Amino acid sequence: MGVLDGIKVVELAEHGFVPSCGAILGDWGAEVVKVERPTGDPLRAIMSAGFVADTGDFNFLWELYNRNKRGIALDLRVDEGRDAFDRLIEHADVFITNFLPSARVKLRTNPEDLFAVNPRLVYAKGHGQGQRGPDADAGGFDAVSYWSRGGVGHILSPEGGPMIMQRGAMGDAPSGAMLAGGIAAALFQRERTGKGMVVDTALLNFAVWQLGVDLTATTILREEPQKMTQGVARSTNPLVGPYSTRDGRYLILNMLDDARHWAPVCRALGLDALIDDPRYVDTAARAENAVALHAAITEAIGAHDLADARDLLKREDTIFSALQSPLETIDDEQVVANGYLAAHPTHPTARVACAPMQFDDERITIRRPAPGIGEHTEEVLAEAGFSDDEIAALHKVGAAGAA
Repeated sequence: MGVLDGIKVVELAEHGFVPSCGAILGDWGAEVVKVERPTGDPLRAIMSAGFVADTGDFNFLWELYNRNKRGIALDLRVDEGRDAFDRLIEHADVFITNFLPSARVKLRTNPEDLFAVNPRLVYAKGHGQGQRGPDADAGGFDAVSYWSRGGVGHILSPEGGPMIMQRGAMGDAPSGAMLAGGIAAALFQRERTGKGMVVDTALLNFAVWQLGVDLTATTILREEPQKMTQGVARSTNPLVGPYSTRDGRYLILNMLDDARHWAPVCRALGLDALIDDPRYVDTAARAENAVALHAAITEAIGAHDLADARDLLKREDTIFSALQSPLETIDDEQVVANGYLAAHPTHPTARVACAPMQFDDERITIRRPAPGIGEHTEEVLAEAGFSDDEIAALHKVGAAGAA
């Protein structure tokens, strides 16, 4: 049983950010109905445009953010289509959208419009730059609102070097998870009060949250944060940072509690003589002699291939990881054991990234593939109480169905 079994969600959203929220709600068991314009969500065409990897006749990007949903095609610019939309809202628990304020005014889908139809509705909206300010009605994909305007790209690009560009939907997917969490809190509040409420998440807001360590310090110091160095970083704690192995790979050590892990690391790397060396007797001494200690650890790790170095460190219960490639990550034993990539219900080999939450230690399952344009129009309308004649009339005036 999903934690949101029985919760009905109407999604009027396009591209990645807010639809990723709908996918998470679907992963949790909610009944998600995606309302598309008759020509379809533009996300359907992104793969063929060359912006992401081309997986042929299986549109992985569409599946990633629209699995576990049913699809209905409605033209809300037509009065009959707008009225049919209200019939869906009457029975919904949650409405999610990323339409800009100006579009919501034209389509009469602002909170006050939908609360008039269903006062118990949880109304969730996702933005680029937020709901207030001069750019509230400006469009903004994650490359603009999250990566660029939020400062993430700047802090991760090397000093004086080329700007580093983000990977696909790098801000969309986690922002969608944030919106899903907000919806869950709002549903809990509704159970206590009986009233719906508005949930709002912005890509820019998520960037600020994600860079909270840097941005909060910047508000105090009023100077740009120091960027990470390229290559192997030098830390005052040599048990934190990347080290090269003999076969050209990287191991990332991350033992913030150096007092606890000092002796185990030395034993793992054959540096037993350093355990009681006065130069490295405590945290302060190790920090003072970090350059020499870093050189010793570099030499010790560099004498081993990655596989051997991992085995040595694992035996001493240290905290580390190899710098893995995507090919390695998809088959990582922890990723597989925990079901973080779930089998697609119709594709023989595709595994789809799951919502990053599990309940009662149950793995997420993909119950249905992403819908075709208007695939479930008649089915969903019939469940909302439309007669066959009413559905036929909607098709006749162009209010329902794919173009």
